[in-house]
Order: sequence, then C-alpha cells, then structure tokens
Amino acid sequence: MKKIILYILLILSIIIGIYSYYKMKVDTIKNEIYKNKSIALKKNIQDRIAKSQGKTATITYLLSLDKNLIKALASNDNSQVNFTSIIKGIESQGGYKNLWIQVIDKNGYSFYRSWTNKVGDNAAMARMDVAKMIQNPKPMQNISTGRFDMTFKTMMPLYYKNSFLGIVELISHFDVISDELKKKGLEPIIVVDEDYTERFIKPFSGIFIGNNYVVNKNASLELMSKIEKKGLEKFLFLKDYMILEDKLVTTYTINNIKNKPMGFFILFKELNKIDMLELKTFTIKLLILLIVVLIFSLLIILLMINRTYVKDLNLEVRKKTKKVRKQKDKLKSLLKVYDKNVIFSKTDLKGNITHVSEAFCKISGYAREELLGRNHNIIRHPDMEKESFEYLWKELKNKRSVTLEVKNLKKDGGYYWVEAEFELEYDKKGKHIGYSAVRDDITSNKDIEEIQKEIIFTMGSIGESRSKETGNHVKRVAEYSKLLALHSGLSIEDAEMLKQASPMHDIGKVAIPDSILNKAGKLDAEEFLEMKTHAIKGYEMLNISDRPILKVAATIALEHHEKWDGTGYPNKLKGDNINIFGRITAVADVFDALGSDRVYKKAWNDEKIFEFFKNEKGKHFDPELIDIFFENLEQFLLIRSKFQDIE
Repeated sequence: MKKIILYILLILSIIIGIYSYYKMKVDTIKNEIYKNKSIALKKNIQDRIAKSQGKTATITYLLSLDKNLIKALASNDNSQVNFTSIIKGIESQGGYKNLWIQVIDKNGYSFYRSWTNKVGDNAAMARMDVAKMIQNPKPMQNISTGRFDMTFKTMMPLYYKNSFLGIVELISHFDVISDELKKKGLEPIIVVDEDYTERFIKPFSGIFIGNNYVVNKNASLELMSKIEKKGLEKFLFLKDYMILEDKLVTTYTINNIKNKPMGFFILFKELNKIDMLELKTFTIKLLILLIVVLIFSLLIILLMINRTYVKDLNLEVRKKTKKVRKQKDKLKSLLKVYDKNVIFSKTDLKGNITHVSEAFCKISGYAREELLGRNHNIIRHPDMEKESFEYLWKELKNKRSVTLEVKNLKKDGGYYWVEAEFELEYDKKGKHIGYSAVRDDITSNKDIEEIQKEIIFTMGSIGESRSKETGNHVKRVAEYSKLLALHSGLSIEDAEMLKQASPMHDIGKVAIPDSILNKAGKLDAEEFLEMKTHAIKGYEMLNISDRPILKVAATIALEHHEKWDGTGYPNKLKGDNINIFGRITAVADVFDALGSDRVYKKAWNDEKIFEFFKNEKGKHFDPELIDIFFENLEQFLLIRSKFQDIE
C-alpha cells in the first residue's frame, strides 16, 4: 500500500510539472500567433496599396488616351475638358470614392481640376514631382501628402504629334481601402505624420488626433479617443504589436521618397476573431500526454493491485483490437468502391493527409504516395482568400459540417474548382481524430463565372461607349455571329465564345473623337484615317488578358474590317488569312448596320441589302459565309425581329 501511495505522489508531481510547462508555453504561443498576425495584417495593407495603385495607373492611362483632352491642351481651351461623368462612372463601377482628376500644362500650370474651378496656379513650383516629370516626361506613381490629403497619385504624360503637351493626374483617396478593411473585420485609423500638418490648407477629412491629421473619414471615434488617451506616439512607432483591452493593435508605416515616415495605418483586430488553432492544438497534445500518463499510471496501479485483473484486461483489449481491425477492413472495402469515382480525402487534426481516393489523385495530378503525410496546403491555390478557411475552421470547431467552393492547385500548376463538404472524423470512442471531405468537380461552371467577371471588369474600365449605335445592335450581331458560326461547322463552344466576344468588335471607337464618330455627313480623308484606327485601338485594349474570350474579342476588333479580297484595314489581310471569327463578325456587323439608321445614313431595305451582299461575295465577304447566310436567311430575319430597336 505504501508503494502505491508513493507512486500516486510521483504522478501528482508529474501532473503539476506538466501544468507549469503548459502555462509557460501558452504565453510563448500567444506571442508568436499575435506577431504572425501582425505581420499578415501589414502584408495585407501592402498588397491592398499595390492593388489600388495598379488600378489607378490603368485608369490614368486610359484618361491619357482621351482625344478631347489632347485637343483642349493643344488649343489651350480648358472649357472642352469635363471628366465629371467619367469620374462618376469609375466610382460606380470600380468601387472608388472621391476621385480627383487634374490636368497640368507643359509649363507646369494647373489647366483643369475636377474638384474645383480654381486653376492657373504654378503646380511645378509647389510640387517637386510635377517639376521632375516636366523635365523627364514618363509615367509616375506615388503616395504623397499635399495641401488637402494623403493620397495615391498617378501621372501620365500627354503628347500630340510626338510633342509633350502636359500631364494628366488621377488622385484617389484611402477611403476605399479603409472601407474594405472594415468589411474584413478590421478597424483602421490612418494618420499622417505631424511634420506634414502645416501643409494642409483644407484637410479633406477634417479629423485630427492632437496635431496629427486623420485620413479616413470613417475612423472610429471610440478608438481615436483611446489612442489619444494612451498617447499617439506609442501607436505610431509600434515595433510588433500591442494588446489594447480586447484588441490586437499593429502599425504599418508609409514612407516618403526620402524613406522617412509620412503616414501610418494603425490597425485594430478583435482578439476573439484571431485564429488560435496552434494554441488549441498544443493544448490537445498536452491533454493527450496527460491522459497517456494517467492511463499508464492507472495500468501500473492496477497491475500492482491485481495481476489477474490485468490479464483479463489484456484479453479484452485484444478482443477490441480484433473488432477494430475488422471494422477497418470493412471501411477499406467500402473506400475501394468509391475510390475511382468520388473525390475524397481524410486528414488528421493538423491537416496532414491520411487518405486520398484515386479520383482525388487524378484531378490533382499527384500520385497517392506524393500526397500521404503531406499537409493539405499542398493543393491550396493562392487565389483562395484566407477568410474562406477561417470560416471553415470556425464552423468545424463548432462541430458543424461545412459546404464550401474551393479553388485547388494542380501539380502541373493548373487549377480546379470543387464543391467540398467537410465533416469531422471521430473514432469509435467519439474522440475527434481529424477531418474528411467529399468533393464535386465544378471547374467548368467556375471558369464561366470567372470569364464573365473579367469581361464585365474590362468593359467597365474602358467606360461608356460614345458611339450612337442603335439600341440592340450588339445583341443582334452576337446572335447573328453565333448562328453563322454553327452553320459554318464551328463547335458549340467556339460559337458560344464568338457570341460573347463579338459585341466588343467596335470597342476601339471609345478612343475616336465625337466629332468624327457622330458626324452626320461623310467623313473626309483625314477623318476616315482616324476612324480606321479604332480597329487597332480596340485590339490593344482587349489584348491585355490571357483569357480565351478576350483573346478572341481582340482578334475580332482587329480583323472585322478586313476584306476577303485584301482591300480592307488595318492590315489588308486576304482570304483565309483573316481569322474565321473576324470574317463571321464582318458579315453579321454589316448586315445589321445596313438595316439600321445611323447618324450618316438611313436604313436600307432588305432588297437593297441582299443585292449588296451578292455583289460583295468574294470581294468584301467570305463567299462560303454569304452562301450560308442566304441558305439560312429566315433564321437571321427571325433574330432581327426578336431584337428590334424600341423607338
């Protein structure tokens, strides 16, 4: 009995030691989690700033192509410049707020400002970047603090006939980034270094903490009050992070061109929304260790009390082990049935793969031996947002199954989309031992969605069309093109792609001046030369993406004015050298254009249109396509009737 008591005291000492180690380790793990979260938040800010700068640069480049602006600068007449509608369009389509556009002439004087009528001041004298760009005209982008706010600034040089005319500048505020951060559960306070305070003549937000200007209008008043009470300096030059009540606080610094602090993102994240999986995993491990110690101790005590009882216990263990093996064999047999057809996997509590089906290997491109034992992150695609996985883990921790659309990474660098149903895995004793997921391949559907999104984004970036075409012109051209493609022997997939891409055949006209585009009479030789440039301009606008549909759209924009006999433009291609998509769109576009009113002509009647097509067979148009057109004329006329313009 004395030995048993001594043994129990020893076990209690071990448990106390484990608990002491646990308390010490918890603090270390928390510190590491908070430090990593702080780094991730700073990286998030850095990425968002880079993304915003990229969008701003794209929009500024498109503004620099505006012919009206070039003309206004060349004639020194700023009454011709008005970007109000363009700004509203960009803000509604692109998620921006409070965009400013400024035009500066080649001498450095303000020529146009969208936010005020006050112009004519010497911007080059007030701003080094403007003076520098006038000396060496090339695109320039930075974050700077001026007389109104800390903003993103992108400047593009403007030229007319290879002569430098001036600068167009797009100024965007930090409101968009601040709004996005709030939606992601973060509370940002964006502060400007007090060295810049004296520069402000009319601060955009009108908010200050002490002598420091606050950039974002939606800054939390409660948090600003806490910052001011604790002392702003403690937040501005925070090395890693601090804990303020129930929030993690970290600071991202924006430096000026001299690499000195100009602005600060002070970020607040609620502690209860930070993933503490590592701490919980450690706790579970330690708990398992403690259980093992207790079980081992109990077995020793039982051995000491009654060896006979241990023998009976061992016999029972063998029986249960045999039963588990039978169940395991049954499970293996069941898995083989689904192995070839079901995309299935299992992981342990750490996310390390313990089982994958043959279907899983096939779609991912990995062999089974390449996956087993590896963390599931091996197929995690970088496009997947971490919030999706945070939601997944949150639901699983609450013991709820989760259905989620996930983009995965193939071994060869490709990707695939699945709809995955995640479940918790338990052993026979009800102990949580890992996770399992059954997936459906939804790659085709997701690809279509992604293509549609990119088309919408691209078209929204270009802006509203200024061409006064008839209301349903592009719809009819799309339908005609698909019908002609199908009857020409193209696949259903190619015909559908042509239908989606053909409406963008005249997108280059957005870069053509209104005076030419909407001229009521016949264009003179110089105007017609300018009009013909819309084919190349449309190609350049669309040929910026690797998406197949935009590649097709770019080809159509470039070649739909080429003619079968080689007399078209811009490259005088002939016959089969013209892409089939361009040839088909040419027939569809001309058929609809001739039958519609334009600013320069009235609609032709059908007899005149048909006669024109017969005469231009083998000249303007592919002769085989004209034959197909007339063979299926009733179907084309039915489309025209279905999509009539509404007066």
